Amino acid sequence: MDPINVIITFEAKPERASAFAELMNQVKQSLPSADGCRGVQLFSRSDNDCVFTLVESWASKGQHQAHIAGAVASGAWDSLAKELACPPVSCYCNEL
Repeated sequence: MDPINVIITFEAKPERASAFAELMNQVKQSLPSADGCRGVQLFSRSDNDCVFTLVESWASKGQHQAHIAGAVASGAWDSLAKELACPPVSCYCNEL
């Protein structure tokens, strides 16, 4: 298995920015217990309090994809998505 990083940027609806920040902090605390997750960092933009970025480290791309499939199947992803102003932007990155 090759370790992988996932960078995901979310833009919350302006009226939901504070609640979304709390949700992201919960994700930051709970995600490291997911199978294959090696760690999570959470960032907020200094010029836009609606924009948040998660940087996740995973043991493999497959373990991340399995985690996302589980979040979609459970409805957790839908709960998060309804807080967003637009779809999140994400990419897999290898550390150099």
